[in-house]
Amino acid sequence: MLSTRLGLRNLTRNRWRSGLTLAAIAVAVALMVWTIAFYEGWLRQMVRGATAVETAQVEIATAAYADKARVYRAFPAPDSLVAAIESVPEVVAASPRIVANGLLGNEDRSQVVRLLGVDPRREVAATPVADGIVAGRWLSDDPAPYPAPREVVLGEGVARQLRVEPGAELVVFLEAADGSLGNDLLRVVGIVRTGATEVDRLTVYVHRADAEVITALRGDVNEVVIRTRDATRARETAAAIASGLDILNRAPPHAAEAEDNRLVARPWQEILPGVSQMEILFRRSYWIMYLLVYLVAAVGILNTQRMSALERRREFGVMMAIGMRPRRMFGALQVETAVLGLLGAALGAVAGGALAWYHATAGLNLSLFADNATFTYMGVAFSDRLYFVVTPAAILNPVAIMLGVALLCGLWPAITAARLDPVPTLSGRT
Repeated sequence: MLSTRLGLRNLTRNRWRSGLTLAAIAVAVALMVWTIAFYEGWLRQMVRGATAVETAQVEIATAAYADKARVYRAFPAPDSLVAAIESVPEVVAASPRIVANGLLGNEDRSQVVRLLGVDPRREVAATPVADGIVAGRWLSDDPAPYPAPREVVLGEGVARQLRVEPGAELVVFLEAADGSLGNDLLRVVGIVRTGATEVDRLTVYVHRADAEVITALRGDVNEVVIRTRDATRARETAAAIASGLDILNRAPPHAAEAEDNRLVARPWQEILPGVSQMEILFRRSYWIMYLLVYLVAAVGILNTQRMSALERRREFGVMMAIGMRPRRMFGALQVETAVLGLLGAALGAVAGGALAWYHATAGLNLSLFADNATFTYMGVAFSDRLYFVVTPAAILNPVAIMLGVALLCGLWPAITAARLDPVPTLSGRT
């Protein structure tokens, strides 16, 4: 108790110095809280933009298709399989897809495209693709009756390249699963802008039933994309789905064929390793920011405590001469440092957390820092407003680390004071 009282009293002896150090600590912690919330918002928007439409968070396909995508590498996807997948905890929705590459165009222009055959209702449940319609409409629930042209929704980049609008008719040519040339007449019913560069520039959507006819896949699909509640837990969700798929992987006559046809569930981290590595890089860079920002704060704390200890050498000598133990002297100075660090860190956490929370609800206008209102990073289009993500770790970690830094900075002055010899100190010889 004596050490605590001495430490608290000594903080008020030089209010300006204590106040400036307190402010430095608070600013450092507030900056770290705000920056981490900013990065978390950036990373989540990047992951959401990269996975929401193109791959979702988990994908099921055959092992052969996962190794090298080919339209003939397909598997049956009855409603019972989709229902079993959607029964897994953390799974929101699943959408079977047929994926084929081909040539789409008219008498004036043509472009290589990726054709996705989807169930319109399931695709809307699994991805936000319908929210990106900028012209026309999304695919109707049922395919157009023969011999009417089959419906197609174009990515915005495809429509721009072909210079077509809803109502235009196009022809598609592609290699079918049986090796034949698949072709058909399509009518544009909508144009979509998803924010994912590859989808907008290369992808077109048709009904799954229409895609089955064009690609000669009867009842089979190439992949099932799965939307999960939490993208950060995609690995765990994929593992839970994979355990349920084990009973479906019945071995064909040949072992090699069994391995190729084996169904695998892959999280987005495996499908998009570039995005995953970028997320890891950003998260590991937090420690570099801690080092740079807290190094400045540490110098301030060390300077304050060292100067305070030097100014009070004769006082410490008197206290040691009348019987104060070195352990208590050490404790008194460490209490000063701990109170200074904890109070400054708490003020910084409150200030930084409040500012980060404001940007989490109102967003940060990125156009203040960029020439363009929107821009693309790693194939993901960012809007002009970024919403922060405030987590308990984003607030508690900077506080805990700052407290540790403060205690470390107080060790040298505290040890020096505890080892002080009162006789030469009081006589003025040191």
